[in-house]
Amino acid sequence: MSILNFLTEYNMYFYIVFMLTGTLLGYCGRVSGVFKKYNGRIQTVCLGILLFAIGYEIGNDHRLLMTLGPIGIKAAFISIMSVIGTVIFINITARLLGSERVRSS
Repeated sequence: MSILNFLTEYNMYFYIVFMLTGTLLGYCGRVSGVFKKYNGRIQTVCLGILLFAIGYEIGNDHRLLMTLGPIGIKAAFISIMSVIGTVIFINITARLLGSERVRSS
């Protein structure tokens, strides 16, 4: 089995392994200073590549484009509500953690 076939067939496991590896490396402090310095830029570039790949897949799937109209409103609603929920949750969490830091100081 080639690596490319493995990645396309078992991509969820691939993502989980990468996430856990990054978490363990960050937790153990085994990341070089150069990587820490450019971490934000690396994340931005990788996110851009991911969004490009998703856009390419959507644009390349003609069946999806044909059904996009009927499911578009539902998808837009779910996306907007997800963003709103995330913003609310982050604000609540930041206030709770921020108040804890002030009390402990």
